[in-house]
Amino acid sequence: MKKLHNNLFVAGQIQTTDFQAIKQSGVTDIINNRPDGEESGQLPSHVAAEIAKEHGINYHYLPMANGQPMPEDLVDNFKAVINHSQGAVLAHCRSGMRSSIIWALGAIADNNVTVDEAVDAGLSAGIPMQNVRAILETAV
Repeated sequence: MKKLHNNLFVAGQIQTTDFQAIKQSGVTDIINNRPDGEESGQLPSHVAAEIAKEHGINYHYLPMANGQPMPEDLVDNFKAVINHSQGAVLAHCRSGMRSSIIWALGAIADNNVTVDEAVDAGLSAGIPMQNVRAILETAV
């Protein structure tokens, strides 16, 4: 779990054993951007939602299939979670890249960050956002 921007953190796939530490870190909302069944052994979203609930964490399943068109309302739904969260938000996918792109597209479109700031935030979190600069520039 690495800080991306303000109250937003990103991570790769989370496991059942991660929820206690996630809760202790101040996370009140989890956004899962990874579609169910993307990889064998992956924690299914319905199981993760139950575990999150047991830990008092809000769970939001907002999948984006790797290499597929982004769902039309995905960026707006992602922003809504961040804007309404009472604490930190953890967004995750396989590596954190998709979650970072979704955040950046919304933040750039809302003039909260520039493309350069989004790229730098990603790099600080270990996410190679410079590789998707052309995609981010479409949000300007």
